[in-house]
Amino acid sequence: MPLFAVHISDGVLDPVFLGLGFAIALLLILPAIFRVDEDEIPRIGLLTAAFFVASLIHIKLGVTSVHMLLNGLVGVILGRRAPLAIVIALGLQALLLGHGGFTSLGVNAVVMSIPALVARCVFVVLAGTSPLSSRRAGIAGVMAGGLAVVLTALLYAVVLLVAGIEDFRIIATLGFAVHLPLAAIEAIIVGVTTSYLARVKPEMLRLASRIE
Repeated sequence: MPLFAVHISDGVLDPVFLGLGFAIALLLILPAIFRVDEDEIPRIGLLTAAFFVASLIHIKLGVTSVHMLLNGLVGVILGRRAPLAIVIALGLQALLLGHGGFTSLGVNAVVMSIPALVARCVFVVLAGTSPLSSRRAGIAGVMAGGLAVVLTALLYAVVLLVAGIEDFRIIATLGFAVHLPLAAIEAIIVGVTTSYLARVKPEMLRLASRIE
């Protein structure tokens, strides 16, 4: 049963785009590592581990399968720190699991991090201002989590089409399509998580709103 993954392997992309990927990833990482407070480190470590473990959870879709991403959840909780967690986890996945590659690490970091940052923005906007109910936090999480997967799959497809050294149109199209059901699954996961956090540990959502 083949596995469709949004981890782009070494030797797939043009070297120029690999370099561009590292350059953009650096721009995303610099704000993420700026003035990290000591009390943020456990949260970053927890979400790094969650992102890493997610790649081991495979979901069967017909004759193929995809693995969980959870970059939307990472983005919602960590905000601008998300690229830091994602880069570390991607490096560990390449080293320990053979997912992705080291020359493509920059591109993969960009493909995963940009949707994570967008997810945070969407969550903050939809969560609204005070007072914040757990229900609204859940709805905002659903939208942010689902959108993150769709954007990740879309960026993955665009990168393959634009920067691939071969014609990857079929793989890019199928890769995007099979991740749409995953978007629904992760939307529910992120929504349930944010609703729960809004009730029991709202400070993890880092919103200025008051929880009802």
